[in-house]
Amino acid sequence: MALLQYDKVYVFAPNKFATGGIELAHQLVDYLRNKNREAYIVYADIRDGKIVTNDLQVTEQYKKYNIVVAPEVEDVSSNVVVLPEAYLMVVPRYKNAQVCVWWMSVDNAIMWNDNFNDTFRFEKGIINKLGLFKRLGGNCIKGTPLWNVYCKYIKHEYVEPKKSFVNRFSLAKLKKEDYRLFHFYQATYIQQFLYEHHFDRVIKLTDYINPEIINNVDTTKKKENIILYNPSKGLKYTENLMATMSGYKFIALKGFNREQLNNLFDTAKLYIDFGPFPGKDRLPREAAIHKCCIVTGRFGASGYFEDVPIYGKYKFDMTHANYSEIKKCIDDIFANYNERVDDFKYLRESIMREQENFYREIDNIFI
Repeated sequence: MALLQYDKVYVFAPNKFATGGIELAHQLVDYLRNKNREAYIVYADIRDGKIVTNDLQVTEQYKKYNIVVAPEVEDVSSNVVVLPEAYLMVVPRYKNAQVCVWWMSVDNAIMWNDNFNDTFRFEKGIINKLGLFKRLGGNCIKGTPLWNVYCKYIKHEYVEPKKSFVNRFSLAKLKKEDYRLFHFYQATYIQQFLYEHHFDRVIKLTDYINPEIINNVDTTKKKENIILYNPSKGLKYTENLMATMSGYKFIALKGFNREQLNNLFDTAKLYIDFGPFPGKDRLPREAAIHKCCIVTGRFGASGYFEDVPIYGKYKFDMTHANYSEIKKCIDDIFANYNERVDDFKYLRESIMREQENFYREIDNIFI
């Protein structure tokens, strides 16, 4: 017997955008509909959660899935509403339907709901916490030694927002609603976050890499001493590493189409990622499928073997980074690639089982 009994399932997602998390929402609806369940995508504004009613077309990238878009949600006890964590502000709107929060990441829940108390608690380190006060108009600390440290180390990355904290929702308010919620988590890191905040009814619902990616690997291409990285995540650490490795070939994964991206993965020996890992990020897994070795930090989900199952010698504490040690690791990968790539065999095998595991988790919850 499945966990949930229902007539209809509504899964929220932004429209006109294509990311791993948005595709995951469509994959859930696709699977349920293929199992003859009445399931719908609900396109909603990411800023306020209001349903988009003037465009019921499936986002172009997801027309390959079995999707129907719903213009509204019937808030009755026989229906289920699934809200990705960026839509926490929507939880209070549905009083009768069974509401499930699908935590695909932690950071998005904090960032999109833009609550100062939650953000301050979540930010790691005094420097990052200081940066939050500037958004509050914190001129009272301007000129102090701590403020000077902030300006020196992170001001160059800071972008003044149009609005300060708008407080769309909060974890404290969510806790008051918890008696009627289910929580789905995509990564062990997220599971631990939910337990630390004493949320109840926490259930695993992960994701998988699209088979089109898995089946589009060219093993005939010669591997080269190329280091791939995501310029939108952990860039300051990557730039510090690049400064100590002049003469090495780094390529930022930006502005490439899928065919070009596959070609880079097939050619490069290494993918590095020192980003926050708010969940099980997809880009490192895609790189691993193409037999890239992987080097990460220990932030978020990358600190958990269950989420990023690679040996500890390929994970580095970037808060106290020793870039010479990272360089030594990379040199070893380049010099001994044929042996080192086998260190990531378990990761690759885990990725190959993801779709099967995802479907089994859906069955346990919905089928």
